[in-house]
Amino acid sequence: MCARGLFGMPNRSQRPSELGTSIRWCIIWVLLALAFAAIGLSPRLAVRQDRPASAWLPARSEAGDAPAHPTASPPEGIPPEADALAEELNRRLANDVLPLLDVYCIDCHVGADAEGDVRLDRVRALADALALDKGLRTVKEMVSGRHMPPDRADQPTDHERLIIEQWLDAALDYVPPDGVVDPGWFTPHRLNRAEYRNTIRDLLFIDDPDFDPAARLPQDDSGYGFDNIADVLTLSPLAMEEYLDAAERSIDAALGPEITFGDSPHPAGRLEGRGNGQTLPGGGYMLYSTGAVHARTTTPADGEYMIRITAWETFAGDEHAALALRIGGTTVESFSVDGTRGEPGEYAARVRLPAGTHDIAAHFTNDFYQPQVADRNLAVEAITIAGPLTEATTTRPAGWARIFGPGARSGGPGSTGVIDARAIVAEFARRAFRRPITGPELDQLMALHQSRTAAGESAEQAVRTTLTAILVSPRFLFRLPAGELDPATGRTRLDAFSLASRISYFLWSTMPDEALFEAAADGRLTGADGLAAEVRRMLADPRAQAFVDHFAGQWLQLRTLERHEVDPSKFPEFDEALRKAMGDEVRMLLGAALRDNLPLTTLLQGDFTFLNERLARHYGIEGVEGDAMRRVPLPPGSPRGGILTTGAVLTLTSGSTRTSPVKRGVFVLDRLLGAPPPPPPADIPRLEQSPVGPDATLREQLAAHLADSTCAVCHARLDPLGLALENFDAVGRWRTEEAGRPIDAGGVLPDGVAVAGPDDLRRVLAERSDQFIETLVSGTLIYALGRGLEPFDRPAVRRLAVATRAQGDRWNAMIEAIVLSETFRTCRPKEPRP
Repeated sequence: MCARGLFGMPNRSQRPSELGTSIRWCIIWVLLALAFAAIGLSPRLAVRQDRPASAWLPARSEAGDAPAHPTASPPEGIPPEADALAEELNRRLANDVLPLLDVYCIDCHVGADAEGDVRLDRVRALADALALDKGLRTVKEMVSGRHMPPDRADQPTDHERLIIEQWLDAALDYVPPDGVVDPGWFTPHRLNRAEYRNTIRDLLFIDDPDFDPAARLPQDDSGYGFDNIADVLTLSPLAMEEYLDAAERSIDAALGPEITFGDSPHPAGRLEGRGNGQTLPGGGYMLYSTGAVHARTTTPADGEYMIRITAWETFAGDEHAALALRIGGTTVESFSVDGTRGEPGEYAARVRLPAGTHDIAAHFTNDFYQPQVADRNLAVEAITIAGPLTEATTTRPAGWARIFGPGARSGGPGSTGVIDARAIVAEFARRAFRRPITGPELDQLMALHQSRTAAGESAEQAVRTTLTAILVSPRFLFRLPAGELDPATGRTRLDAFSLASRISYFLWSTMPDEALFEAAADGRLTGADGLAAEVRRMLADPRAQAFVDHFAGQWLQLRTLERHEVDPSKFPEFDEALRKAMGDEVRMLLGAALRDNLPLTTLLQGDFTFLNERLARHYGIEGVEGDAMRRVPLPPGSPRGGILTTGAVLTLTSGSTRTSPVKRGVFVLDRLLGAPPPPPPADIPRLEQSPVGPDATLREQLAAHLADSTCAVCHARLDPLGLALENFDAVGRWRTEEAGRPIDAGGVLPDGVAVAGPDDLRRVLAERSDQFIETLVSGTLIYALGRGLEPFDRPAVRRLAVATRAQGDRWNAMIEAIVLSETFRTCRPKEPRP
């Protein structure tokens, strides 16, 4: 059975060059199965650890438990930050949960005779709940299982029960920020589509911007808001079929076809006469008047070729028939044809042609005719092409030159000897596996190469087969953690090459470059100074834009802007040029924060943005001309500043026909403050169906929700935040009226702080910049690790946030602190819940 049927799938139609190669793919898939079995990871790294709430009660580090990272404890002079999560849990307990407990639970759980010995009358703060220890988990299980309240008692609504359950979950997961840093685990991590695309490009030196090796791969799933989360990047048998196709296409695109050099001619293509004439009995075409005989041919590489035309004439007048050899309509050589029907002539030209398809034409250019006296004609019997003629005159693709070039020949650099297959495979595997290749691994790959040469493949084709096998190996498709386990701590410190890959995919979304490989090989990555130096080098490299594009595109949900629907009847000015400019503005704002090392608080209330003429006109900002995006200072009194007032964010947090204060409020709480509200009840009615009527303003419609105590729990937090942005319409354009009535953007947050418009909202966010920095640390750390954060990650997040604040809120400092942290540099096994 061939590889394409290995998983019970039907074979696809094969190209002629693929016929007879099914055995080759069987070998590749056997190697693939062996490679999966030989990954060699400890099975302990594949089980998630979940601990009971009691394991996360506040505790101080004992001697020797402190991580080696210099930011493991707050730097001297930096006061301990307030525990925003504890404050939020206490607020939710007081405002949302205790009123429900008082109604449904206190009657049975009060005093010395409390049911189950669980006294809820003493729970008035998070610390009280945590003091219940196992009793808190019992309460959660009883509420979730609908065993509490008992059937005979009044029952909470589904939404009320959800509010209680979510708070109990959060309390059970609570970890104090001054606890011991736990690095968590490193799951084998498949390259996602973007990482695969970039890695293939860099590994094979492909410079064709139109070639996308990931075009046919399945879409990646997302987790925790990102598509580089290892736990959701699965690999199915069907997907492996697509990876095999991608590997074949990538090798072809990078190396071009295999080339046989020499002067052996072959037909350039089927001859087609264009002009007055007729087909010759033995093939070819006779031209009776001015015209041409054409053939279309494909050349495999940029090089020198020999084109030969076999032709003869019927002589007339005082000169022989004139033949012009034209390629792509351009004359490259002219001939005087003196051959006869009995002895046709051969007319040859040595020409240089680029790789690709060409129109070769033999033109008859000097027709002569005297009725009943003389008639000059030209017969073209054949057009052939030979070549490329020599290696020296042929230009190979960059990938072929780097992989099969003189340095890969027996005899060393500059040698014209045969290719050194073992050296080529070893070097390619080193770069593809992103670490030194072992002897047994190389022997396994060379066994495949030798089996293909024994089957009749050329040395080069056998190498191509072996390189294709490498591209479907899990050692290429996955990032696999490696390092030494410290039995004393139970942690594995990642080796230099695992760190190199982790940094490279974090910052560049691609494989390490040679400088990073060298830093890993010579030990520089095992020390904090060398690691920090590489991070700074990589952040200064243009490839760091990949971090901005992929992180920002998902953190701020910019990817959904491409498919966000806007009603053209209500917003006819919204077009694709405006959509693109909106997305570019946010990416460039984040890029400036990283590239120019700006304070991250600039993202909340900056005094500049990036605009072109189209977007500036949309914002009502004058003096910007042309399509190019450029940095523009915001005029005095502008309502804009920071990512929250960009057109992209304002559009994404709206519906297709109107704004959505709720969506905007959720965005602020979730993406900027890290405190998302619980989901709404399933049966919540649309705003347009509220009792105030469909013609009411959004503020009036939202006010109707506050009359319902169940809805008021969340809307009291959401509405003031979203309404503060109500002056921006559904495509981010400033307005002062809605339906002819002045817009009221005022509101009061649950803590009594008044907000009245975007300026006030930015001020509130700036006052909570600690929370914003910690939220951004969390998002960046998720992206860096490729896993979701667990409750035990809170101490690490807090230390990273403190380190970031100590360095002026710089993103570069945050990234450097992440890479230097124990969470990034070490891992531990997953363990099942006891």
